[in-house]
Amino acid sequence: MTPAKSLLPTEAQILVVGAGPTGLAVAISLICNGVDPSNLLIVDCVEKGMSTSRALAIHAATLEALDTYDCASRLVEFGIKGTDWRLGDRTSTIFQASFDHNAPYTKYPFLLILEQSTTEYVLEQRLKELGVNVSRPWRVVGMRDSEEGNGTDALFESGETVRTKYVIGADGAKSSVRQLSGINFADPDGNSVEDSVDHRIAQMVLADVSISLSEDQAATYASGVSVTTSNSGMFLLVPLGKPTVGEMLYNSSETVYRVGFNIPRELGEPPSNPSLEYIQKYLDQQAPFVLCSDAQVNPNPVRVTKVHWSTRFRLRSALADVFFKRVHGGIVVLLGDAAHVHSPAGGQMSMNLGLRDATGLGPILAEHIRQREENGQLKWDTPNDRDMDVDLESYARSRRIRGLETIRLTKNFTNTLNFVLKPRLLNWPLWIFRVLSNLTLFQSRLVYRLSGLGNR
Repeated sequence: MTPAKSLLPTEAQILVVGAGPTGLAVAISLICNGVDPSNLLIVDCVEKGMSTSRALAIHAATLEALDTYDCASRLVEFGIKGTDWRLGDRTSTIFQASFDHNAPYTKYPFLLILEQSTTEYVLEQRLKELGVNVSRPWRVVGMRDSEEGNGTDALFESGETVRTKYVIGADGAKSSVRQLSGINFADPDGNSVEDSVDHRIAQMVLADVSISLSEDQAATYASGVSVTTSNSGMFLLVPLGKPTVGEMLYNSSETVYRVGFNIPRELGEPPSNPSLEYIQKYLDQQAPFVLCSDAQVNPNPVRVTKVHWSTRFRLRSALADVFFKRVHGGIVVLLGDAAHVHSPAGGQMSMNLGLRDATGLGPILAEHIRQREENGQLKWDTPNDRDMDVDLESYARSRRIRGLETIRLTKNFTNTLNFVLKPRLLNWPLWIFRVLSNLTLFQSRLVYRLSGLGNR
């Protein structure tokens, strides 16, 4: 049912489009930096609980940023402190690194494993405490100069119009705000977006499942992220969170795991909601042999017992040409997936980078508003007004550099895996990697980068 027209105001100083983690975080950041809650409107085009992105890890650098706004401790209460990150083939662990190496650099020396829906729940509760509710479902379909030439009119699918000075696009990879602002979105290496990720891993399936693991097996996978690579592809296994998370999401007292795996393009497109049988098939083909259901391969067969949620998605790398633009009579700022998307190695980095985009924007944009008010700026888009954009533009450029660095990092990571795991005589790159992985310096530098501490 379409909400009553009275639910949307006709004017808002700041319009945040998108109420995923990034949109919620930027709204919290703005209010905590002095923006009056009555001047901020946050909208989302779907009903609550309909998100299909489902990122599941929060990095140390992100927790530090969220701690500024009294969100980090609440998230930690729900999640699992992932202590290590494992990479292996189907028979053994090739590399294992502990996040304890980050203890000298952060108060969060772990990877917080927490399903995105729960992250959104915590952030939305915090936003409500600050006096703002998300308006749903409202879809932005147009933007134009306001009739008085003093801001932007955001046009909604239902016919409503909201006049605003600032539009923050946090509406995902298919961002309407970005498209309506005429901002190009492309792979920074010049490839087509569809070909920006290796065809073997360009399609992925994600699912939250229960598995018939023994207590010993469950303990093995209870403390972090496990990635398995083989000629068949890449397989991910992560415990989702404490029992309260499984109960909150799926009304289940069972341990719930996130599994993920790639589907090469030559095998066709995966189903939109993969079934238990489909997931079991690829688990048997790509997971460690000790997790297979085939008794001829694994003497203690392990089976998927229930699928709580599943989806498919396509992977790509793309970056917006600019994250800041004066357009349609106002200012547009892009954050999160609206500004940058990354290949599978950076799947968790994407949400984390978006959250750090958002938490850093609050003080910059709040100061921009204060300067305009102190200078008595009544008209919009004057030469003096543009002089005050310097800090906003500088911040947007710095975040674009971070996005570009992350795309480079994730592409290099994927290329390294492909090189190391490609069959060769005596498989010498794999042995070199095994030796390097035992060096403390190598481990510490890797987990430092994985924690976002080197790319805040």
